Formats: sequence, C-alpha cells, structure tokens
Amino acid sequence: MSRQAAEVGPPESGYLTVPEIAKILRRNRKTVYGWIESGGIGEVDGLFVVQGRYLIHWPTFRSRQFKHRVKLRGQLPEYSEESQNGMAGNGQTRPPENRL
Repeated sequence: MSRQAAEVGPPESGYLTVPEIAKILRRNRKTVYGWIESGGIGEVDGLFVVQGRYLIHWPTFRSRQFKHRVKLRGQLPEYSEESQNGMAGNGQTRPPENRL
C-alpha cells in the first residue's frame, strides 16, 4: 500500500476527505466509512469531524497505517538438504508412484 500512496503524492493541505483517502488507497469510499465506523480508523490515526464531515490528517494516517518494508540484507539462511528436496518431515513418506 505504501507504493500506491507514494504514487499519488502528499496532499497540499495535509487533510483529506474520505473520498480522497479512498482514491489513494484504491478502495471504495463505503469501505473507508466502514473502517471509521468499526474503529479501524480513529482519532489516533488522524481522524477529525468538522461540521459533520470526516477529515483525516494524511501524515498521521500514513505513519500509523502503513508499515515500512524491511529490506533483506546479506545471505538467505541455509536450508537442510531434506527441505530442499521437499522431504522436510521426520516421518515416513510413501514412494512417489504410490502418492496418487
């Protein structure tokens, strides 16, 4: 989701309406309203009600809802020969011709 949000860019005012958030997240506005009603988006996420309209503070929402992806560095862990051959279990397996 963070890539999608980055493509749209930050809003100039910092506050977005529900339809604007829905467009950024590529969701239906009814879905976003559902998140608000169920508590998935709340005051801690930057939700404000101004004259009966929901406004969401974009920097707060983005920092609370989007998780930063951790890039893997270094080498992958070593796997045993059994797991590479598809026989990771310790139990007996049937021969391939009897598996059907």
